[in-house]
Amino acid sequence: MIKNFKTWLINNGYALFTKNNQPSTVYDYLLGVQYVCKWENKTIDELAESISEICPKYCDMGEHSIRGRMKSRAVRCGLKQFNKFIIESKGV
Repeated sequence: MIKNFKTWLINNGYALFTKNNQPSTVYDYLLGVQYVCKWENKTIDELAESISEICPKYCDMGEHSIRGRMKSRAVRCGLKQFNKFIIESKGV
């Protein structure tokens, strides 16, 4: 699923590399989602199943919003985009 999310990000205009050939937004968002998997002790598939419950905890004023800020925007924005990816994948 992580490969499909990476492809989805690229297809939606997110950059793989900066002009200086450094990892960019795609890698930041993937890393942010992987952090949440680790924190929540879930696989990427389990995270996908519960994304609507987990996303607000990190992105809004939820119980883990501090963790969401800890890694800059990577966690918050990565989760938000992952949520969009899941919704589009389900065809909702």
